[in-house]
Amino acid sequence: MNKLYKLLLVVVSVSLIGCVQVVPEAPSKQSNLAISSVRDLPVLYPQGSVFSLDPKYVKETSLKPTQTQSVYKQYSDAIIQELEQHGFTYSASANGVAFHVGFGIALASDLSDETINEKFGVSPGLPSSEGLAKGSFLIYIEDAQMIKKVWRGAAQGFVHQELDITERKVRTEHIVHMVMKQFYATNKHN
Repeated sequence: MNKLYKLLLVVVSVSLIGCVQVVPEAPSKQSNLAISSVRDLPVLYPQGSVFSLDPKYVKETSLKPTQTQSVYKQYSDAIIQELEQHGFTYSASANGVAFHVGFGIALASDLSDETINEKFGVSPGLPSSEGLAKGSFLIYIEDAQMIKKVWRGAAQGFVHQELDITERKVRTEHIVHMVMKQFYATNKHN
């Protein structure tokens, strides 16, 4: 009976790893953030592991180059800050790191859910909403030695162009934190 209970607990735990969450944002914004992730390999990284960033860009985008650079800079800073706060060490060089953090940001008009599913294999599936621009944040952890993806995560939400610079920074940090929580949950030694 005890072995059956443990087996059932393991099966339920494993099946929850790739689940989707819709997280309500601050009540004043009345928007949703859908998040999904999947663990591809059972590789774990202890605190102190060194990482690098590997941003990926959509080939054709409706954003101006300066807008794209600004958004990627904001997400780069948020990813570095988030991982460093959880004990990892950033390196601007890809040499000698334990893992690479690849990421991309795109509007639904530039990168459809179908393409995300086909190319990335993980999509939160946030439904479109009339009059709101949907955006996606895709992120993955790739082992530097094996050159294989260990974990993939994605978040989708609605773009809030009315936000000022400080509010955008806070929102970006929140999105990165919510997605990375799922990585941390699967990166624990039992």
